[in-house]
Amino acid sequence: MVNRLNLSLQAVSDWGDANLVRFNASKTQACLFSAKRSRFPLTPTFRGVSVPMGDRLELLGVTLMPILNFGSYIETKAQLAGRKLGVLSRVRRYFTPEQLLTLYQIQVRSCMEYCSHLWDGSAKYQLEALESIERRAKKLNDEDQ
Repeated sequence: MVNRLNLSLQAVSDWGDANLVRFNASKTQACLFSAKRSRFPLTPTFRGVSVPMGDRLELLGVTLMPILNFGSYIETKAQLAGRKLGVLSRVRRYFTPEQLLTLYQIQVRSCMEYCSHLWDGSAKYQLEALESIERRAKKLNDEDQ
């Protein structure tokens, strides 16, 4: 399995060379996604650098874990969205309802929807944190009218 993985990494490296793409091997991450509970002793290499096997991947602000459970990611996004909504609540007297809606969509809603296609099938109890933010935003909007 390690040989096949290293061959695939070499193919990626060769493609990069052929297409003038530079890869930073020291920033390369690896994580094993498997239904097996015991870990495989993998030590892949990319461009001569040993790639450590981690228990999660951080890609563009999204944390991927082998169990593919997005509960902690959703909770983090809900906390960030909640803080942003709190700021909007405190400054709402300075804006019209239309401006507040625009700010909500730009700051809060976009935060909650980032990569939502990945975690869309999560359990209802995990998504409840985001629903709570939506209810708070609706109350904020109702208070202004």
